[in-house]
Formats: sequence, C-alpha cells, structure tokens
Amino acid sequence: MVKEYYRPGTMEEALAALAAGGTALAGGTFLLAGEAHGTKPDIGRIVDIGKLLPTGIERTGAFLVIGAGATFQDLADSKACPPQLRAAAMTMANRNTRNRATVGGNLGANKSCASLVPLFLAAGASLEFRTEAGPSRSVPVESWLAAPEGIVLSVSVPLAAGVLAAGSRASRTACDLATCTTAVAYRLEAGILKGLRVAMGGFGPRAALRADLAALFEGKSLPAKETIEAIALPLLSAKADHRGSAAYKSRRGAVLLADALHAAEALS
Repeated sequence: MVKEYYRPGTMEEALAALAAGGTALAGGTFLLAGEAHGTKPDIGRIVDIGKLLPTGIERTGAFLVIGAGATFQDLADSKACPPQLRAAAMTMANRNTRNRATVGGNLGANKSCASLVPLFLAAGASLEFRTEAGPSRSVPVESWLAAPEGIVLSVSVPLAAGVLAAGSRASRTACDLATCTTAVAYRLEAGILKGLRVAMGGFGPRAALRADLAALFEGKSLPAKETIEAIALPLLSAKADHRGSAAYKSRRGAVLLADALHAAEALS
C-alpha cells in the first residue's frame, strides 16, 4: 500500500526524500504494475522523480548519451540509437508499457530479466548518478548495479568503431518477462574474436557480465552454434520456476549465446 505520494520540485528535494526512506517512482511500470504490484504490504512514501530526469538521447563524440527519463519508446524511435539497442527496447512488446517504462527504471529495478542492461554491460557503458552526499559521479554500469545508490541521471554507451554487438531474449510469450537474456560485444580481427564481453540475465539475481563465458571464445575463431552451445552449457545454472525448468533455462541460455555471437558477426 502507498501511504504517501510526494512530487519534489528539485533533485535536491528528491534525494533528501529518498534518503529519508522514500521509494523512487519514474514510469511506474515496475513499482506499480507487473510482478511487483501487491507484493509489498507497505511501500510507504512514493517519491515521483519522473519530471526531474533528463530525457534526451544524443550522440556526443564517441558515446551515445541516454537520459534516465527516456522511455523504451523513445529508444525505439531514436535514429541516434544503434539497431541493437532499438531492438532491445522493442522486446517490451506492449506499446503502452514502452510509453511509460524508462531507462533509469530498468536499471533501478536491477532485475535479472532486464531488457536493456545486458547490452549496456556488454558495451562497457557507464552511468551518471547523484546522491545526497554530493555532486554527480560516473561509474561503470556493472559497478553501480552491484551496489545501487542515489538517482541515475544518464547512461553513456561507447560507440567504438569496429565493435560488433548483438543481444537476444527468450520468454514464453512476447509480453512475458524474459526467462533469460544475453548480449555480446567484440571486435573481429582476421576472423579472431578480440575484446569479447558477454552479459547474461536469468542466471542470478541480476544481469551480469560473464567473464567465464567470454574466456571460452576470446582469441579464437567463432565456432559453429552447436559447438558454442555445448561449451557454454556446463557454465550455466538456472533456478526452476513457473517459467521453466532449470535444465530448460540453461539450455535456452546456451542457445541465446550462440545466436548472439553469430548475429554480431553477421553485422561485420
């Protein structure tokens, strides 16, 4: 139950309210709907930060800078976004949800099924955030997700020349939460994978970089999909739930990884 709704006029007011025990609200698609809805007997004070967040999406030098208040639909419509990121935004199949769900909210929810987080991780993105303690800071996305704090203001995604990337997602239906997700980024030099980064969701409490999976293929030519699946499968461990058995999810994750690695190569 929400006992109090508060819309602060400044970022300073918002940070103070959150530090005092409030819960941040932006688009509301996680907090007020879906699986989170009704699971908390007392949410207490809602702090609506939606009007305070930057919403721009622009290429600045070698980076794509995305305001935390940008919606999934903004990403899908933006010509500044690379196709992989637009496709990730479109995996949220319901247009009404895309109109409300925000980039900052997808990061703040920090769920294993997050649609955008794997690509941010694989791309080596950083985010800017503020706390009540002082000015804004920029840290790698993986560092912030490991210890979330403050309010996310923006995400900066490197757009390095020669880097290939792809993402993939599995779910029971188009509108269901993902059972697993993956994203990869690498350079292809004379047919050899270099600088490979692999991120996966569905195999832990949050989406995360998988250096162990990347190490399987770094410095080697890209194997056939069947080989990738067989090599990766022993490193994938999932929990069974109503969306699938542990064995199914692990197998599905191996298939997604193989698909993503080959999809990225196809873009070269």
